[in-house]
Amino acid sequence: MKVTFKSLAETLGRNTNIAILEEDYGNVIVSEYGARIIGVFYSDSPNLLWVNPDLENVLKTRGWNIGGARVWISPERNFFYMKPASFEEWFCPEGLDPGNYRFIAEDQRMVSLECYFKTYDFVNKGWLTGVIRRDIGVDKGKRGILKINVRESLLTDNFTGTLVNLWALIQVPPGAGKPGTVLIPVKKGTQPVHYFGKIPEDRLRVSENHVSFRIDGLKVTKLGIRPEDLPREGEASIIYVREDGEGLWNIICMKSKHLPRSQKECLDVAKADPRGPKGAVQSYNSGPEGSQLKFGEIELHFLPATRIKEGMISTVVYTIEAFRGSFNEVFEMLVREYRIEEPFLF
Repeated sequence: MKVTFKSLAETLGRNTNIAILEEDYGNVIVSEYGARIIGVFYSDSPNLLWVNPDLENVLKTRGWNIGGARVWISPERNFFYMKPASFEEWFCPEGLDPGNYRFIAEDQRMVSLECYFKTYDFVNKGWLTGVIRRDIGVDKGKRGILKINVRESLLTDNFTGTLVNLWALIQVPPGAGKPGTVLIPVKKGTQPVHYFGKIPEDRLRVSENHVSFRIDGLKVTKLGIRPEDLPREGEASIIYVREDGEGLWNIICMKSKHLPRSQKECLDVAKADPRGPKGAVQSYNSGPEGSQLKFGEIELHFLPATRIKEGMISTVVYTIEAFRGSFNEVFEMLVREYRIEEPFLF
């Protein structure tokens, strides 16, 4: 189903406050509910992000999975599994998402949202409380890129015994008629982390300078890339490429210089091997084992928060970049802008 700027704004407007950020290359819609970057429209394109096809009902029933780009905290094992030792009974804590976000500043180029959150640490048996703030602005990037600048800030009232980190996730739609592809620039000899078990060979390709991961919504799989395998210490890019059904191709990229630099700073353990290596860059592909919803995710885990007195504090920045063009334009962008030699696309 094609999600247009008008249809998305109307559906959201019936259920929550929205902010519309405007730039020469396109528009961005931010919803107060869940503090989502929920729509990215490059010129007159369909939405470049995935949105739940039952969006209005999910909003009315206070569900979390509306789509778009969100912020969580990790490690996931502590806060999203009621039985963390066995990784069972996953749920999304309502106090964290959708939370109780409110717009606190807004104009045509920037918006700020804030939420006082409360979420339970199932490993250390205690409530973690604090404030999360999202500052989101648009800018004109080079070579026709729509650029979204994001700053995430966390301040907790207490410390449960679990050091946490901010975690950014963007939901993306599978390709139209063919799979989408996640591309992550890496060092030669990279050893991907298989978070939920072995990723089949037809869904993962390790090339000399990048990893390619298949997004089709047909099988639950999750990929992680270790901090040690990133080309530059503490820096990463994760790029999603898809054909959008209108003869054009889309790019969504998330990049930051605030990533962990080692396994010690990487907090999110793998379900398949909790004692094994951890990934700072991650990507998820949905499948019917989890639900009938078809989407992918690109994710960045950031540096651990810093302990201060009784609590913790963290501020990170990253950019989301959007582009739409012909296959040749997108391929050239991957090579020149993102420095991926001979990109492999599923």
